[in-house]
Amino acid sequence: MFQLCPHCGQEALIKVEAVYDGFTKVGEKRICTACGKELEGAGASSSPVEKPDPLAALFGDMDDESGPDLFDVEEETARLCRKCKHYVLHPFTQMCAVHDREVQATDSCPQFEAKPSS
Repeated sequence: MFQLCPHCGQEALIKVEAVYDGFTKVGEKRICTACGKELEGAGASSSPVEKPDPLAALFGDMDDESGPDLFDVEEETARLCRKCKHYVLHPFTQMCAVHDREVQATDSCPQFEAKPSS
């Protein structure tokens, strides 16, 4: 941005530098690139600069941190082989007694029958 400098009288670019207190940004100062003197008045600020929260700008206020429930876990895991009465757990393999084949605990089939509750 070009501005007329009151010190040197030239129309020059204005450089904006941050002012820090330790690692905290407390303001900005505007400096003329022609003479290097600090400009006072309009645009100069020494008040703390507050940055907007980028997530709040995208999603609004996020007071509810619970998150959405994407799927019903109980319904998805209700028909797994490990919960079937035909599932046979052996030290070396896992078998289905109906199909007489090796299965995994997370497999499922249409002949599922729930284990009786013990």
